[in-house]
Amino acid sequence: MNYYIDIKLSGDTEISLGYIWQKVYAQMHLALVEQKNSEGMCRVGFSFPHYKEVFPLGDMLRLFSHTKEELELLNVEKQLKNFLDYVLVSGIKEVPNDVHSYVTFSRKQVKCNSERLARRQAKRKGISFEEALKNYEEFDEEKKKEKNKLPYINIDSLSSQNKMKVFVAKEISLEPKEGLFSTYGLSKTSTVPCF
Repeated sequence: MNYYIDIKLSGDTEISLGYIWQKVYAQMHLALVEQKNSEGMCRVGFSFPHYKEVFPLGDMLRLFSHTKEELELLNVEKQLKNFLDYVLVSGIKEVPNDVHSYVTFSRKQVKCNSERLARRQAKRKGISFEEALKNYEEFDEEKKKEKNKLPYINIDSLSSQNKMKVFVAKEISLEPKEGLFSTYGLSKTSTVPCF
């Protein structure tokens, strides 16, 4: 990764930082959807420089790419034109030469909703939703939620029209690992520079 753009988010008393994250992340996700390859993957990766293991994910989103052109194609300022009162978008910058650590930011699927699990089981086993839901009567959602301490971003799913949480896990690596990213800018294996 040779180039990056910083998007600094700022909430205020009227609009929360979590709400700004929701809107900005949704727009950047849509920008990546437009750039995905035939396998649904992208060459642009996201980083969260002020990542904390609490909601929300800090106050900055950093986009990385190998070329300036890939970042220019995202047209970040145009994508975020409705939120320019709450975001500050940097120009395209070169990644510093003295970067010695790298990080992966990946999406973590959290199974904490008994209805979601029941729908999945019904589909998988070919049984009714009601029958599958009975299998999860003892499911303790609060305990499951307590186990997951990862920060997340709320987004509206365009495919299902439901709200969902994108939980983001961070893992540090001493060496860069080349690869592609999902349309959420995340990967389990591909790294981005950490600075």
